[in-house]
Parts: sequence; C-alpha cells; structure tokens
Amino acid sequence: MQVFRIGNEALFMVDWARRKAMSEIRIEGADSVPAQPMLVLPNRVDLQTMLELEKALGGHGRIAWMLEKSIMPDKSIMNRLEETLPPGFACSLSQQGRDAIIARVRYHLESGRHVVLLPGRPEQAPATLADVPANILSLFDTTPLHAMPVYVGMYNNYFDAAITTREPYDRLHISFCPPLRAGSQLGTRVQAAWMSAQVAQLEQLPLLEHVNLAEMLVEALLRNPKGKIIDGIDDSTLSYRDVLSAAVMATSVLEKHAATARMGIILPPGKLGTIANLACLLAGITAVNINYTATREQFEHMVQQADLTRFLTDTRFVNKQRQFSWPHSRDLIYLDQELAEQGTWRLKAWNTLSKLRTPQQLMQHARVVNSAPDTEAALIFTGGTDDKPMGVPITHRMLLAGAICLRSRLELSPGHDRILSVLPAYTPTGLISGILLPLLGGYDMVTYPTPGAGKRLCTLVNDYSTALTANTPAGLRAMLKAAKEPTAFNQLRYCLSCGSKLPGDLAEAAQQRFGLQLLECYGTAEVLPFAAAGMPAPASDSNSTRIILPTTRKGGIGAPLPGVAVRITGLYTPEASPTPGNPGLVWLKGPAVTRMYLGVENADSPRMHGNWFCTGDVGFMTPDGQLTILGRKVRFTQMGNEMIPHVQLEEILYKIFNVTPEENERKLAVVSVPSRTGGEELVMLSTLHKEVIPSDYLTLRYGVTNLHLPTSWAPRHIIPVKYIPTLPNGKLDYQTCFLGACRMLKIKLD
Repeated sequence: MQVFRIGNEALFMVDWARRKAMSEIRIEGADSVPAQPMLVLPNRVDLQTMLELEKALGGHGRIAWMLEKSIMPDKSIMNRLEETLPPGFACSLSQQGRDAIIARVRYHLESGRHVVLLPGRPEQAPATLADVPANILSLFDTTPLHAMPVYVGMYNNYFDAAITTREPYDRLHISFCPPLRAGSQLGTRVQAAWMSAQVAQLEQLPLLEHVNLAEMLVEALLRNPKGKIIDGIDDSTLSYRDVLSAAVMATSVLEKHAATARMGIILPPGKLGTIANLACLLAGITAVNINYTATREQFEHMVQQADLTRFLTDTRFVNKQRQFSWPHSRDLIYLDQELAEQGTWRLKAWNTLSKLRTPQQLMQHARVVNSAPDTEAALIFTGGTDDKPMGVPITHRMLLAGAICLRSRLELSPGHDRILSVLPAYTPTGLISGILLPLLGGYDMVTYPTPGAGKRLCTLVNDYSTALTANTPAGLRAMLKAAKEPTAFNQLRYCLSCGSKLPGDLAEAAQQRFGLQLLECYGTAEVLPFAAAGMPAPASDSNSTRIILPTTRKGGIGAPLPGVAVRITGLYTPEASPTPGNPGLVWLKGPAVTRMYLGVENADSPRMHGNWFCTGDVGFMTPDGQLTILGRKVRFTQMGNEMIPHVQLEEILYKIFNVTPEENERKLAVVSVPSRTGGEELVMLSTLHKEVIPSDYLTLRYGVTNLHLPTSWAPRHIIPVKYIPTLPNGKLDYQTCFLGACRMLKIKLD
C-alpha cells in the first residue's frame, strides 16, 4: 500500500494487482504437519491461499481437493483446478449422503494424499470466522477421521479494513493448528481452533503490535477535518479539526490540574465528553469515566480504587445532574470554563497550525505523549452485579483492538454514514462505538446525553439519517414508543441493544411495526466493546444460488466479534468441556479482553486463568458459531445432573400465578440457598404474597408439572417481601436477595 502525503492529507492509492503482489505472506505451523495424510479444514480459501496450502502440504501430488457442490469456489480457483487437473473430487451432501462422502475422503487418504476442503464464498456478515457452513463441518463428527484445522486470516495495514475476508489485502496469515483426534463434535472443536488461531494472529497484527493510538487519532482527524460532532441538544456542530484543536488545548488544562496519572471524567455523550477523552489520550493520562448514576457508596469506592483526586466535568451537567453525589467543588475542573478562558483565538491558532503541519509535526508541537501499546489508557468499572465495582485497566492496544474488531463487522462508508452516540463512555460500548469508532473511521457523530429520550432520539435518527446507534433495551423501547411513522428507522442499519438481555417482545415489535432488526450484543466491562452480536442478514440477489450463512439466531446473541475466542467449560473448572455444544461457563480471550483487575493479581482472581477471562455467565455455542447466553452462573441451581435457570423459572412463576411482569418493577425473584440436608434448594421472594398458605405450594407443584417440568423446579420456600432489591443498572441485586433469604430462613453462612 502506498501513501502519498500532500501537506498533512493522506491519499490512499490502491492498485489491486500491485497490492496483491506486495502482500506479506506469513505461514505458521506448516513444519509440524504430520507426514501421515490428514483431513485438512481451512476456514476460507482464495487463489493465493490455495497456492500456499499446496506448497506447505508437499506439492501438487500430495493433495486431493474436496469440493462440496453447494459451496463451490470462485472462478479463479476453478480455472486453476482445470489447468492443473489435481486429484480430488466434488461431492453433494444432499444427494450422495454422508457415508459415500466419507468413503471418498478415506480413499484419498489411503492413497497418500491430504484431503483439503475447498470452501466457496457464501453470503454472510463481514469478517466472519469461516466460509464453511455448519452442516459441512458436522459431516465429520463421530467419523474415524482425524483433522487439521487451518486458519486463514486476511488483513490490511490501516484501520478501515484491518480485518477482511476478501482481496485485496496487505497481509495473508495462514496458521496450521494442532491436529484434532477423531470423535464427537469434531466440527465444534475445529471452530474453537479457528477462534484461538484468529486471536493469536490479531495479536501479531502490525497495527496492534506497534500501537500509537494518539498518532492514529491525530492523523484520522486531520484526514477528515470536515467531519463533525452534532450536539443533539441544540443541533450545534463542531468540526473534527476543532475537536482536535480543543483537545490539544485541554491537554494544557490536564498538565495544570492533574495530580495523579489518572483523571476522572464525569460527562455524558457530547462534545465535551469526546474532547475530554481525546485530551487524556493525547496527554498520556488515564481517562476514568465515572458512572454518574452510581450510588454514593459506589462512587466513593471507585474514587478510592482508582486513586482519583480531580474530575473533568461541565457546568451545565453539574447543575442538571443534582441527584449524583458530586465530589467537593474544589476537585472539579469545569472543562467548558477552562476552554473559554483560553479564548477562541487560541482555537483558531491551532486550527491554522494543523493546516500547515504534518500530523507528526503537530504532535511534536503540541507535546503529545507517544504512549507504549500496553500503557494504561482508560479505566472502566464493572457494574457490581455480583460484588462491588472493580476497576478494569484498558490499554492503548485494547482500545484500538476493540475499535478494529467492531469496525470490521460493519458495512459503513466514511464521510457518508453517521453514528448516534447516546451511551456514556463509562461503558465499553459507549467508549468504542460512541467515541473511538467515529473519530478513527471518519464518521460524523450525533450525540445526546439521555438514552431514554425516545422522542428526541427518533428525531435525530431521521433528521441526520444515522446508520448506527447503540442503546439499552429500555432506551430502545422508548424510541419505538415515540416513533409514529412506519418509516421512522429506515436509515438505521445497525441498531445495537446493549447492557442487558433483549426482550423478545421488544425485538418482535421493532420488526413488525418498523421493519427494524434489533441486534442484541453480549458483553461485560472486561470486553471491548462487546464479545458477540447479531448482525443484519446479508443482502442477497434473489437469483443468487450462493448459500446464506446465519448472522443471528432466535434466542441467541450472534457470532463472536473477530478477535474474540469463546471457551465453554464446566461450572467449576477452567478446562474446556469434554462435550462441546452443551451449556457451561463462558470464558473469553482476545486482544480486547482484559487480563487483570486493578490491584488484583491474576493468581488471586478466579475470573482469570492464563489468557482466559471467566464471564460468570452460562451459555453454549451452536454448530454454526452462534453464542447463546442462558444467564449468570449464580442464577442457576444444579440439582443432580440438572441445571435450573432462575430467569426462566421466574417467567414460569409469573404464568403460574397469572401475573404480568412489569418492566420497571420486579414482583418476584428466585434465589438458591444452602439446603440443611446438603446441596441447594430454591427460594421464591415474592411481593405477590402478604402471607403464605399451604395451597400456594400446591399451586407451585402442580404449575410446574402441568408444564411438563420436574417437581424439583418448584421452589421449596416462598418468602413474602415488600420489594425486590435491584442494582442501579436495573438488574437483580442477587447478593442482597440471597442474604435476605438466608436470614429469613435462619440459614447460617460460613
């Protein structure tokens, strides 16, 4: 890739033939390919990959190519096959059957050739893990065939298409994975090997190995100086050139007031919030975005844990957010006042300088800090679902990796598409999709500080034709309620639902009333921006015969983001489950997944095991690579070999007692307490009961048996309560409920 600079503007001139000739090719693990012929399963193959596989596996005579007629390769590969006439065969699972295909594979293996699957190009979401349909992978389950997964990664050395699955690309990375023994769930194990290989490849990507995030942001903003932030409150705008100049000015504010290496930021989505976070990155100071809906106890805990002494904020926001437990006024830095005191002339001076200097010269003049890739850049706190909020250190590498992984999954046009930013930067999704993605990708940013202002958000979506937004289910429900026209969301291609489980009725209402697909995202504070998400179904020509791979599944989340590997284990062990596909504890790893908590050694944290992070959630992976989350581990009770999900049981209990659940008020909750006879037993906390009579327990028992469920699903105790405790984020305060149930039942805890 050649870059020509005119002043400080970078023009990328791409010539396909030269780009292909200049592509860096990296092969790993080929020297450990067994001499014994193997079934070789690459995730995708283009012509260049085909040639490299042929060389790595011993040449033309040592390979038999396997083609499945439903996913035939593209024309360039077929031309190559017709020219060289290599050994191989085409088969059809729908016509020949499994046994006949396996017999053909074994024939070629016994003839001394590696059998290599040659997948075609199905219709699917961008940057998906593989081009191989699940039914083809599962073809080899429970056969006597051992298999060698091969992960083929295609990358570019720039942000906008850093992860790709199509030519042209700057870097081709082929990883031969360790062979897998024959047996059950071979296809699922191949997928797991592909995911781990992808993570290893991304960690070697030049963009992430030598991250200079500050320089990338400066270059991106100067490459797109006319991009802008649109303030949804008053429709005022601020160009990206002005944003950069204001952030440079704010670095002097940080130098004057910062007493530690971290700076608290108490600001909603908007111009000042963006400038504050950008200024911290340029100054080499850790940005700690504070949850301004937290209780006083939580806020004081976060401040103490992060060692914060000063906080960036805005006069207008302080006056508006009066319910928040604000620190002493002497500790507040009013960014709006500080920038106003420096004067508009200074902003204009920096604007002029940015037109006359290269990004590197401007950075030197502004004394921008070139932080190392693994230097702490931000600090995010967990939601405190199971305990007090914990600090999650975020490095420069993690920030960029999160932005790259999200961008690769989206089809957006820089300079054309706009992003509506309403989630605060103290959430990973708000930080990545609401700040970094627009700035690095060159997309206009429309901001609004209130996620639940449905009517105003609908207006912003329509007036500014936004293509992407992320919001909570409650915020999305408010938007749908406020929308009047069926075409209200026609421009919104990506509507991400984050923060909690997407209710089925909300998704159905959006689809039926507006034709809007709500895309559920699954994430935690430890993963940037989230671990997995559903994506829109790929647009397909009605005359096309290409297979369409699913991008989401009812009841499921969607596929993991590129660079996120998923492992499902038993509930009490970090080792992979011996029966893939069954529910278990969900572990994650990747370049944008945390590997530590603030002030906690990994050896002391049950959530960390090597490079793997335990989410505390129970779920499973489907054969087509979709992740399904069933709930928190603490919200399951194991009785014998049966796992009882509390959330599902609560839905059943509402039906049994003929009560409609209300979104803003819980009427019942299920917890699991120690049984006096050993093991665990279920308890129902209920605001529906002022007193409990024997017939209530009969109602429970007959209710679950009438639904063809075991009697073990019927709670052993019903405890009347005045209210069900919840956390600030609306989730059940399970710890308080658990302790209350134990106290009421006089259960002593160790």
